[in-house]
Amino acid sequence: MDKLGFTAFVALDACEELIASTLRRAFAYIAPSSSLIISSSVAGDAEQAFRMSVDGHEFGIALFDGKLPEPEAAFAQKKSVFWADAANEMAEHRAFLAIGAGEHQERHGLARAQSVALTRLIAAIVEVAPALGVYWSGAEVCAPPQRVARAPGLITQGKWPVDMWIGYQLFGQNDPESPMIGLQTRGAAAYLGFELEIPPFEVEDLKEPLRILYNAAGYLMNYGDVIRNGQLVEVVGERRTTYQLHLGADGEPGLARLTVVDRDHRKMN
Repeated sequence: MDKLGFTAFVALDACEELIASTLRRAFAYIAPSSSLIISSSVAGDAEQAFRMSVDGHEFGIALFDGKLPEPEAAFAQKKSVFWADAANEMAEHRAFLAIGAGEHQERHGLARAQSVALTRLIAAIVEVAPALGVYWSGAEVCAPPQRVARAPGLITQGKWPVDMWIGYQLFGQNDPESPMIGLQTRGAAAYLGFELEIPPFEVEDLKEPLRILYNAAGYLMNYGDVIRNGQLVEVVGERRTTYQLHLGADGEPGLARLTVVDRDHRKMN
């Protein structure tokens, strides 16, 4: 997240004009209980520009002819574990839409609400534009259009699309024969007040600790500003288990560590 708020980019197969009336219809179908207000804006260096308001959250949108910013986009494509073909499928894009929130939200609940609004808006965009993928700047991850299109429905069910909103950093020993992998979130502090860490443990697939990290972040996102030290975090996945949250890990106030409670499942430090 930058100083203005959450930012995302939609990679496009062609530099096609975004039609406001078509976008309104798509948005009304995707998020019938939300509001969308669209007005034209000065394009400047862009091919086209708009100001849009989703449920009171203001966004600026600009269409550019050309490639996404490098090397950030390439880095994000490589980090998109749940979309292995991100680099290949986005490689031939010819244009992109840049979408940025006009205000930085300090309160965690408002940051989440801004992300929800942005997600609904992008979900409508990928329905009407020749989208190849979405790059969420603060998290530095990419998502396929189909994943983004499904997100508003999941949000309605109370399931946060944290794989789109939050990135990760890997540490430990990524040895192919005996990998000991730990993960730390990138961008979770905007929603939780801290980054979340899982200490290294032996894994067979990087997706396993990443699912744990994302499920835990989604669980804690419901608590907002009342997250407490020692809180139990229930993670439901391939192996249902419970973790304990330790705020201020390693003496860093902006870091929290998860340690496993149910040691029948795995050994974690």
